[in-house]
Amino acid sequence: MQILTSIKRVLDFIISWFCIIVLAIMTVLVSYQVVTRFVFNNPSAVSEILAQYLFVWSVMLGSAYVFGMREHLSITILKDKMPPLLNMLTEILIAITLIAFSYGVCIKGGMANTVLQMAATDASLGIPMGVIYAVIPISGAFMVFYAIYNIALAVQEYKNHTVRKSDDTAGTM
Repeated sequence: MQILTSIKRVLDFIISWFCIIVLAIMTVLVSYQVVTRFVFNNPSAVSEILAQYLFVWSVMLGSAYVFGMREHLSITILKDKMPPLLNMLTEILIAITLIAFSYGVCIKGGMANTVLQMAATDASLGIPMGVIYAVIPISGAFMVFYAIYNIALAVQEYKNHTVRKSDDTAGTM
């Protein structure tokens, strides 16, 4: 569990700083876009498209990060009333379902789509579209890791008799 926790800390650090930097870049790009559009009456297509692609990357990686922090939206009213063993089994079932989805849709399907899109280039930026689509299998891999970590955490919490309950904060754990 210590190895998983160490990897998770590094991954959390990298993803959170990546999202922070991307948000800062997007703020500059959108501000630049507003100035060029309304002050100079000459909008920049490059800044608009780049901001859109960075937004997609931040959403995909941010959603993986939020799942890893166990702050994703979840309805816990039934799970919180379950006995500890059933609660742990429910956590494991949810994580296994997410692993199956992340592998099948994000990693396998996303990788196939990324490879397919490498031949096409974006008209504004001149980069392969596969670079933009690459975030799908990347975030899928992160979600698989976080799901495995959450399984190990659920088992450890069960063994230590410290099963987490929701704290009634808008349906999140």
